[in-house]
Amino acid sequence: MFFLFFLAHLVADFVLQPLWLVQRKRYWSGLLIHGGIVLGCMLALPLLDAQILALWPVMLGITIVHVAADRWKVQVADRFFQPPLIPFLLDQAIHVITLGVALSLALPMEQVWAMEGRLIMPWAAYAIGYLIAAFAVPIGVMVWLDPAFKHAALAGRARARCLAASAAVLSLILWGGALALPVTLFGLALVAHRPISAHPLDIAPGLIVVLSITAMLGAMLTMLPM
Repeated sequence: MFFLFFLAHLVADFVLQPLWLVQRKRYWSGLLIHGGIVLGCMLALPLLDAQILALWPVMLGITIVHVAADRWKVQVADRFFQPPLIPFLLDQAIHVITLGVALSLALPMEQVWAMEGRLIMPWAAYAIGYLIAAFAVPIGVMVWLDPAFKHAALAGRARARCLAASAAVLSLILWGGALALPVTLFGLALVAHRPISAHPLDIAPGLIVVLSITAMLGAMLTMLPM
């Protein structure tokens, strides 16, 4: 069950949270919009598993804690913790821990963490891998290397290229086997020789981090009991 809720979190926090909403979260209006998206993504989970509908009170509790954590991040953590990557990671840690604690209080432990027994779980695990590789990690890299969003004008195309690259590498690891390493190294060599732009996702350090984490995710997914 945790993995389905984590999937909803990734969609809400990384796919459905554009830059304007990130900036708007300095105010309650932005926080409430984001909170509504978080709740909406969890309320969509019964489409994957009808039993989840009974957990709607848990979803409300998770949403309240999520909004409170985001409020703490923008009002406190962003001012007292540097570099900006630290509050970003702390915020994500709070969200993930909240999911685990809330579900553990509501369900038997084996239901919270089980991967076997449900046809949807392998696909959820793959979806989580792709969302982390293509959305969460690139956003973390941007927070790390461009915290002031100086290259925001280049972000759209850079993120699209990074999404394609990380998805391709993860797919190669999962289904291409030995092709993954040479193709990835060849792509990194091209980027190091001639970066497409100055955006963090187009230069070698940023892309190396994204693809390295993607490779680790791929290796982990190949070892999961499906």
